Amino acid sequence: MTARSSIDDIIDLYKRDVDVSLIESNLQRSVEERLEMLMQFQTFIEEMRRAKRVAPS
Repeated sequence: MTARSSIDDIIDLYKRDVDVSLIESNLQRSVEERLEMLMQFQTFIEEMRRAKRVAPS
């Protein structure tokens, strides 16, 4: 058995907050579907940035 390092503990902390079902559902999509979702997300981010620029301070 190998000894655990502090990095292993850090990785376990991050893994605790990972929703594996989201990863699995995304992997069930085709490459085209994943790219389409990425493009939609990029459009959303651009809209949020644009809204931030025109919002009153």
